[in-house]
Amino acid sequence: MIKAVIFDIDGVLLDSFEANLKFFQTLMMKVGYPPPTRLGFAAVFHLNMMEVIKELTKSSSADEIKKIWELGRSREVEYDLDLLLTPDGAVEVIHRLSESYLLGIVTSRIRESVYEVPQLRKLEKYFKVVVSYQDTENHKPHPEPLLLAAQKLALKPEECIYIGDAESDVKAARAAGMKIIGFTKKQLNLADACTPTFTMLPALISSLGSL
Repeated sequence: MIKAVIFDIDGVLLDSFEANLKFFQTLMMKVGYPPPTRLGFAAVFHLNMMEVIKELTKSSSADEIKKIWELGRSREVEYDLDLLLTPDGAVEVIHRLSESYLLGIVTSRIRESVYEVPQLRKLEKYFKVVVSYQDTENHKPHPEPLLLAAQKLALKPEECIYIGDAESDVKAARAAGMKIIGFTKKQLNLADACTPTFTMLPALISSLGSL
């Protein structure tokens, strides 16, 4: 029986591609590296900030990568919140789901950036737990972030369902023993279900919870 629904942020609760692209273009130029193209950034969009920096700089210096990461974390480089969008019906769906399930967030975002987003700050009251980049040693597709969320919710992994949009989300959920719904227009291999429509999530969660 499903008792909790856990959401990813980037690509699920937020359409953040344009904001993230602009942020990393500005960050790379500030530290003297070529800014990513739109096509190049699409290949790294689902990685956490540390991994994106490694891929974009190709630097072998851990100190250099950490320095750039700290620069990004400090928001000395502006993150354009106005470019962020939420899926149609997201507020209503989150409210509806909160009446039947515990809700949580597992994200590769840094902790500071979760509720700096006005759209998410309005929904903060619905989420019982947030697991961000700094909360675990290992990151998706490793199951540790999802397992930590289940532990914080005092639930077994099999009592939770994860909503993600990338293959790494599917791998993490499968490794954690959770069901997974892909919020995406494409098919994710091994996902229990996929939908590009946020308002379809309650029906899918209900159907999977009865299996």
